[in-house]
Amino acid sequence: MKVLGIETSGNVGGVAICEDNHVIIAKDFSGMQHGKELIPAIRTTLHEIGWNPGDIDLIAVDVGPGSYTGLRVGVTCAKTLAYALNKPVINVPIFDIIAENYAIGSIPICPIIDAKRNHVYACIYKLEGVRRKRLSEFLVIQPEKLLSILPRPVIIFGDGVTPYKGIFQQKDIIIDELEHVKPKAEYVALLGERMYESGHRCEIDKLLPLYLRRAEAVEKQEGKK
Repeated sequence: MKVLGIETSGNVGGVAICEDNHVIIAKDFSGMQHGKELIPAIRTTLHEIGWNPGDIDLIAVDVGPGSYTGLRVGVTCAKTLAYALNKPVINVPIFDIIAENYAIGSIPICPIIDAKRNHVYACIYKLEGVRRKRLSEFLVIQPEKLLSILPRPVIIFGDGVTPYKGIFQQKDIIIDELEHVKPKAEYVALLGERMYESGHRCEIDKLLPLYLRRAEAVEKQEGKK
């Protein structure tokens, strides 16, 4: 299976192409210019490996949570390509993508993303066989409440740790490198293929960004009302 992976959830976006669970090519672009960079990146990537758009069997996209604007760009692009090429799409959550950055080990891990306004996004994972299993739902939660449900020991990482480091500096909580929080397009493609092969399906018209909370501007506007 040939899979196109699209990642536009943050400052650095990217595209990747995988075939039969192997990465063929991956490219990043930065500067929050996803609307301008995404289509040219897809076109260039396909050209470099000598493929046509119709050669793609599956389109996988990071649905977040993350940048509202970035996610809309990626999801819209994935839907447009899926309709135009008559190909299936897969919605890959960012937590699963980030968890793939971390070396396999027996200690549970918890990627934590800053959600602003005294909240974080988080999901807890443990190793089961050679795959990671979710121990929690996708959470939008106050740091103090997350602390109370974390297993011990646990490894935490991500840009949601730094603002609340004083809360998370506890016995049996290992704070690891911030770099592990960067989602990679190649993991979007690999996980998309894995999800599809395991039977997961996503209808094109129901493909949407995963918004665990409303945009700050919307909440402020409703507060004024």
